[in-house]
Amino acid sequence: MNELGLLECIDSRARRVDAFDCFDIVARTGEHAVFVVMGEEGEYRGLVTGRAAALFPKRIFADLLVQRADPPTPHDLPLGDALREMDRRGVDYLAVGDEDGAFAGVVSRLSIADALMHREQQQRRDLEALLEDYRHELEQKRIAAAVFDSTSEGIMVTDARQRIVQVNPAFERTTGWSREEAVGETPALLHSGVQDPAFYAAMWQSLQQTDAWEGEIWNRRKDGEVYPEWLHINAIRGEDDEIHYFVGVFSDTTRHLEMRERLRYLAYHDALTGLPNRQLFMDRLEQGLRDARRDGKGLAVVFVDLDGFKEINDTRGHAAGDELLRNVADALRSAVREVDSVARFGGDEFTLLLPDCDDTDSVSGVVQRVLEGVNREFALAATGDAVRTSASIGIALFPHDADSAESLLMAADNALYEAKADPHSGYRFFSASGYDRFVERVRLTSELRLAIAEGRITLDWQPQVELGSGRVVGLEALARWQRPDGSFVRPDVFIPLAERSGLIEELGIGVFEQAMREVALLSSEPLACDCDSLSFAVNVSPLQVRPALEGQPDFAAVLSGIARSHHVAVDRIEFELTESALSQSPEELYRVLLQLGTEGGRVAVDDFGTGCSNLATIKRLPIHKLKLDRSLVQDLAEDAADREIATAVVSMARAMDLAVLAEGVETREQADILRELGCDYAQGYLFGRPQPMSVLQQTL
Repeated sequence: MNELGLLECIDSRARRVDAFDCFDIVARTGEHAVFVVMGEEGEYRGLVTGRAAALFPKRIFADLLVQRADPPTPHDLPLGDALREMDRRGVDYLAVGDEDGAFAGVVSRLSIADALMHREQQQRRDLEALLEDYRHELEQKRIAAAVFDSTSEGIMVTDARQRIVQVNPAFERTTGWSREEAVGETPALLHSGVQDPAFYAAMWQSLQQTDAWEGEIWNRRKDGEVYPEWLHINAIRGEDDEIHYFVGVFSDTTRHLEMRERLRYLAYHDALTGLPNRQLFMDRLEQGLRDARRDGKGLAVVFVDLDGFKEINDTRGHAAGDELLRNVADALRSAVREVDSVARFGGDEFTLLLPDCDDTDSVSGVVQRVLEGVNREFALAATGDAVRTSASIGIALFPHDADSAESLLMAADNALYEAKADPHSGYRFFSASGYDRFVERVRLTSELRLAIAEGRITLDWQPQVELGSGRVVGLEALARWQRPDGSFVRPDVFIPLAERSGLIEELGIGVFEQAMREVALLSSEPLACDCDSLSFAVNVSPLQVRPALEGQPDFAAVLSGIARSHHVAVDRIEFELTESALSQSPEELYRVLLQLGTEGGRVAVDDFGTGCSNLATIKRLPIHKLKLDRSLVQDLAEDAADREIATAVVSMARAMDLAVLAEGVETREQADILRELGCDYAQGYLFGRPQPMSVLQQTL
């Protein structure tokens, strides 16, 4: 009981008094008040209970008290002794003195009990706080142990002498060494011999100077396999500022190294075919040119482009298109020599680099094998059928055609263009005349882009008549391009040019917008004919049709919107597509035409008889008219075969409930024959030349 001092047990209500003849309450023991008697100088004289004070006058009591006063109990008296002193005196209280022996207050049994109880409560609180701190510390240690055991990084702890004292499970999994085998050894257990002593000397110097080191290191597993790891080492110092431990944390970077190699491979190879990509091909071409210049030899650059790949991709799906590209890539690998390089340059275009090829003969042998490997049927697992492919090839030779990588590629691309213009050639070598045509094509493309931007593409309209009555039933819009010098560029020149250069969509929308504007003006003029019964034909290229971007209107909505903005009903518009374009059109074009058909739009098949139409496609689409090509009309009077073909077309159209319009009718004899065959409509110079709407409306 001496852990608590008497001064800590003094009743907090005790107050000192200044007069000898005054009493004051200083403590309570149960229901009994205790008074302290003080002298005039403030010295302690004694204690008395309230009951005793009530029995005697103050002065008499004070005199009696002074004669038998007990001195204050020392403040450092143990509590047990204080309680025994109370028992000896037969009281429940004691006066307590301070360190100098002067009166400091009164302590009672109750105050001792209260103090002990409060002290016990405080000790309990302190103990609970201590236990909570201990539990928290244990939890933190459990977390640290769990992290140590479960982390995917290997951890190795050594003492200051570099003896291993602890490793975690990831260390065991990575290195193959168990904890029992590793503890007590040094990190030399893992040395691979890849790094020299200077490497380790620099590492330990860094640790001594900065307490840390980080870098890539090659270590050896227990089975002897050498592997790369990324290692962090930290020195742990004690209160004496001396290094007590080293902690190494490492991760096996084998997978990261493989990933870096994979990324590097993907950076230089096509992910679909595994062939080198454009960048790697250019690197090899530059190196090939350096070698050729050094050795005084030649080389060839070959462009290979698949014919009709877009239609295959669109009609059979991207999975089939990807499979076909992989098959073609394999065929190209098999066709070339071991020293040659094959690359996928982009899309359906491949490039070949043929070193040691000085003339056309040495190149032709490789190219012939390429054509044999590509111009055949390929089975497609994606669709369960087979497709036949063909390729167009352009070739440029170093140093004959060009002396740099870029100019060689340009020359080969130009030769490819010439090869595609002549589908029967298969391949073409670069030629000066072809280059001149290439330069002219580039210049003409630039002029066309400017003409479209400045609105210099105009329209002529050609009447379409009913053969039976001779009345005008429709007008066809024909695009015209007049240069600033007054010369005209033929539609069969600038329209294919627009398709190849990517300008066709802008050109087509501009032509349709202008056509609707002129139709609206025509409808507002008083005419001799019934304008409301006229139909208006506008040509559409399948290359204009693209899948709509998210949030953008599709092609059908664009055309309908333009017509409505000029108050032209869609059911008065006839959309013309060539037979060859229709037979190879993608699903997106079919969808657009069907959508226009639901709004009343009609479709006419232009140049019919020059391609290979699919009758199922004609039945599927909202086609209402076949246009007999002018090549079958011009010799009707002299060529019996043309008359038979025209008869067959008209008969087929009748069976399918389609109208027939003959193009290029220039003589009355041709018109009469067509009328006898049952042809419904005609257009040509016999009935009217194409003219601007402002001129044509004077004759309607």
